[in-house]
Amino acid sequence: MNKILVISDYANIVSARPEAEIFISLHKRGWDLLLMVPEQSPWISRFQDEGVPLEIYKPGGRKDPGEISHIRRVLDTHNIPLMILFNNRAVINGVRAAKGHPVKVVVYRGTVGNVYWYDPTSYLKVLHPRVDYLLCLQEGVQSHLDRQMVFTKKKSFLMRKGHKPEWYEGITPKPRSEFGVPENAFLISYVGNVRRFKGVKYLLSATHILAHKEDVHLMLIGNGFDKEPFLSMINNSPMKNRIHVLGYQKEALSFVAAADVSVLPSLRTEALNKAVQEAMHLAICPVITDIAGNQGMVQDGENGRVVPIKDSDALARAILDCYANPENTKLMG
Repeated sequence: MNKILVISDYANIVSARPEAEIFISLHKRGWDLLLMVPEQSPWISRFQDEGVPLEIYKPGGRKDPGEISHIRRVLDTHNIPLMILFNNRAVINGVRAAKGHPVKVVVYRGTVGNVYWYDPTSYLKVLHPRVDYLLCLQEGVQSHLDRQMVFTKKKSFLMRKGHKPEWYEGITPKPRSEFGVPENAFLISYVGNVRRFKGVKYLLSATHILAHKEDVHLMLIGNGFDKEPFLSMINNSPMKNRIHVLGYQKEALSFVAAADVSVLPSLRTEALNKAVQEAMHLAICPVITDIAGNQGMVQDGENGRVVPIKDSDALARAILDCYANPENTKLMG
């Protein structure tokens, strides 16, 4: 088998794990791979321990001449027939490096939206004519990309990133006393950096409906909650003294394991959300929105709750139902 070049950032030990484990597994099965990995990646030592061939490089920016030249040298030196690009910088630089080279270019896409046939910038990345195939994380992603192929044939395929249950063995709940939550409280967790599409403002609005339950607490893990408008929304909430802003946590999973429900009020773009999968593997009931990217993950009332997007009332009702039925909530976890 000819060598396959894979370019990704592998910047975070936890979030990159599903992808990294795929290529470790393929290497063990005899696939001839070469992973192009930034010099600061925490995954380098693991890849080396597993014997995965690496091309370590110093990343530049998008359209970076040095990075483009480096990729081209790798393509030429190893006579690469297939290159898989996993992040926007890799896509932008990779398609330029592939100009005039016979390599087949494959681009991975894990989110719904932000790629449109009428948007000229989309043709610098995912819709670039040099891209031969698209790997899509989930059906919602594939369906969206297929609709954008108005000037070319459809070229999308599904590639899921699975989670192994053994990754979550040994993760124990963080003692609630360590972050100011009573042991008998009903604890809601949210994990993720603040982004507009995350729908955090609808979760914070829902606290106005949840506030009358004095033993309900909300735990916010991620960056950005100290900035407006979220800081004011927290301070203006009637349950502000029960909202625990914990910022970035290296061991976020141990905090999630201490919760009763995990809420992800996403508005768009995400697919097979990693935080939802983590909560489910930790046996924590997920409460999610009905965006296309969540399709098929949770069956409402069976293994979690599903609510409409941008609906604080529905979100609060679902949480209150979990609160009122603790045994059923545990069964949905």
